[in-house]
Amino acid sequence: MLSAVVVVQDSAGARPVSAEAVVRTLSSLVPAAIEGLIRDVTLAASAGREGMRKIADHAGCELAEASSGSDLFRRGVEMARNPRVFVIHAGRAPESGFAEELSDFLSSGARAAVMRETPRHFLTRLAPSLSPVAALVASRDHLLKAAATDLAGLARHARPELTLRARARWVE
Repeated sequence: MLSAVVVVQDSAGARPVSAEAVVRTLSSLVPAAIEGLIRDVTLAASAGREGMRKIADHAGCELAEASSGSDLFRRGVEMARNPRVFVIHAGRAPESGFAEELSDFLSSGARAAVMRETPRHFLTRLAPSLSPVAALVASRDHLLKAAATDLAGLARHARPELTLRARARWVE
């Protein structure tokens, strides 16, 4: 079983993550929850981010608020109840087949795995491994030792042994 942390972090120069995109990310995790793979969800958002408390309440998940990027990841992971954590960017949704692949990963005994975004540009279509990190599965304790301000930094710290075949598509 995993705890999921949905990180609502606006990228510099990009449009802010909409409340609708957060809800779509949460709803994409339902199949994994039904399969018993995800037990609890924490929504990690910047302090004072409008509407996140209401979304968390309606979705039945916890809300972790922080003022900086590294605190945002730390607070979200600290609230996770399970020893393994699935961290995903809000605005991304795992493709179909994700729950089955996650189940295979959990039974494999691998330490960590990364999920990349669906290729969006010519270069990432040619070399899909260059797509940005969209999600990460790793040990809660290991993630708490990282001082990362973004998901890519967390992934570098976790040193994933596996890249999941399922990708995460943008949902806006």
